[in-house]
Amino acid sequence: MPHRLTIPQKSVLYASKTLLGGLVCWYGLSWLGVPHPIWSVITVMIVSDPDLTATRTLVHARIVNTLVGCVMGLLAMLIFGYSPLASIITAAVTVLLITSIKDYPTNWRLAPVTVVILMDAGRLAANHKDEFSYALLRAGEITFGCCVALFLAMLYTRLLLNYARGKSTAGGDGD
Repeated sequence: MPHRLTIPQKSVLYASKTLLGGLVCWYGLSWLGVPHPIWSVITVMIVSDPDLTATRTLVHARIVNTLVGCVMGLLAMLIFGYSPLASIITAAVTVLLITSIKDYPTNWRLAPVTVVILMDAGRLAANHKDEFSYALLRAGEITFGCCVALFLAMLYTRLLLNYARGKSTAGGDGD
């Protein structure tokens, strides 16, 4: 019995948003001089959704968790500097703190992940100043990815609404 693959329109739109967002992040940030902007591309994939409301919710959660992860990671780097042990302990402390907060935003796991992402940047650094520069660069990549994903979600929603309006107008002529 042969299987037919059917690809829903929603899947094509979602895939195209992911593709376009990844390209904008990678080549846009590369053009601005950011080497290997992988965290921006990953963020587009994490927060993109076929639904604009869902994308907004995911972007909000990603921003809150990124801010929490940044604060925790930068504080730990200021106190301890970078080491894998400090990174892992800080991530665990972050989990302890955020899971203790009632009504903390969804996707809370992104906060300790952000701690590790930011603190890992410290391994490339020669001193504390470089640690902070690398960490803030990664935070900037994540923020850029959120903005790109949200912009594309709004753009696609607008284009789809205009397409639906045009289609209903054309279909309502009685031709």
